Amino acid sequence: MKRLRKERTQLYMTDAKKCARHIVRESLGEILAGTYHVPSPDEMIETLKKGFEHPFDEYMVRRRIIKSHLGWSEDQVKAEMEAQKRRFENELVVNLRVAAINTIEEVENLVASLNQAIKKWKIENL
Repeated sequence: MKRLRKERTQLYMTDAKKCARHIVRESLGEILAGTYHVPSPDEMIETLKKGFEHPFDEYMVRRRIIKSHLGWSEDQVKAEMEAQKRRFENELVVNLRVAAINTIEEVENLVASLNQAIKKWKIENL
């Protein structure tokens, strides 16, 4: 379970970087004009929810449960599946919040880097 959680967290971190690059590309005009505002964590969570899905795979979870608990009844399998789904949803909320914060940090870094490059270009060419 820990390995799976770590893989999901890494997946969200990759998504965070992709999302940050996408946001900066889309907002380049605003960044250059100095009118860009970095999204709040809640706005970023909504953006991440729309663009990057990692759904609960009921089929695979069910197979794993049945494989590891051969003697369980259908009701026991269903109960365990519901428990794992709740854990997954709780982890999803936490992972999205972490990914949102990391995306915001990445956006801020990209914007600062871009502004620094523009400043340097202006000094050299104007």
